[in-house]
Amino acid sequence: MEYTKDIILESNLTLRRNIEGFDFPASMSLEDSLKIVEIFRGIYGDKLVLLEDLDENTKESLIKSFVLTEDVDKKLAQIALVFDDDYILTINDRDHVAINIRNFNLDAKKAYKIAGEVEKTLDETLDFAFTPDLGYLCQDARNAGAGLEIFAKVFLFALVDDDKAYFGLKQSLIHEGIYISKFLPKYYKRFADDIYLIKNVGNYRKNLNEYIGTFEKNMDILVRNERRFRRDYMHLNHIRNEEIEDYINIMVNNIKGGFAKSLDLMAKNLYGLKKYRALGFDTDFSGQELDYLLYNLEKNKYKGNRNEERYLFLEEYIKER
Repeated sequence: MEYTKDIILESNLTLRRNIEGFDFPASMSLEDSLKIVEIFRGIYGDKLVLLEDLDENTKESLIKSFVLTEDVDKKLAQIALVFDDDYILTINDRDHVAINIRNFNLDAKKAYKIAGEVEKTLDETLDFAFTPDLGYLCQDARNAGAGLEIFAKVFLFALVDDDKAYFGLKQSLIHEGIYISKFLPKYYKRFADDIYLIKNVGNYRKNLNEYIGTFEKNMDILVRNERRFRRDYMHLNHIRNEEIEDYINIMVNNIKGGFAKSLDLMAKNLYGLKKYRALGFDTDFSGQELDYLLYNLEKNKYKGNRNEERYLFLEEYIKER
């Protein structure tokens, strides 16, 4: 965990399945969604929890880690979850069931094995929608086949320092069946600085275990190279300590002085401080504080990029601090 700390921010491996005889969640009736919930309640009993019974922080955490979709509260279908020690099931969100293994970091093989074992157990009871030519059918056609979806949110401020490096990395990863894109969180007007989303590409592979190994290996290479480039960051970019200290002072003043009123500006300054803290500089705010503020300011409950309640939250936090 320490090895990937502040590089892999979130990760989730999912196996997606749908039950034969029901429409996908996007077009299914509320009545059918209730039937599917009851099917899973019959399997998991009291472990099944309805979405409406989750507290705000739990729901927000699941959205940030790609277990739930951002618009989950707006869906007609009854949505439920099952929490176990090693996995989380989401029911009727994007597919009838998604087997999620959160925070696998660099151990994608283990995550895939756990998800596969859960799927195998469910397959003994449920009849999953499957055809010989298309494989497992999913609401998102890109997931059809194996029904595998892998997400990782990564902080690569040293390795990817300009567009040339970004497009070079993008091209090299696509050859390995991995897609990287700049991360655009909800309500942002611009891409988040230095945050990237990594996803698997292709669900029609002869050997999925081999592909998972390739994905894991490339993630490990990314983390190792980011660590190396962070170590040599100042030398490679010809930056002196005094210059970084000036940047830090500007960002701290923006946050403390109330000059950052939009989500874009708040995040730009907070991620900037997170970056320099990772390089060993005193940023006034601790790493825990920066993560706490980013987590809360990016919450779905704040609508739009320039939300007064979001700004008041930050203002109140600074005042109490």
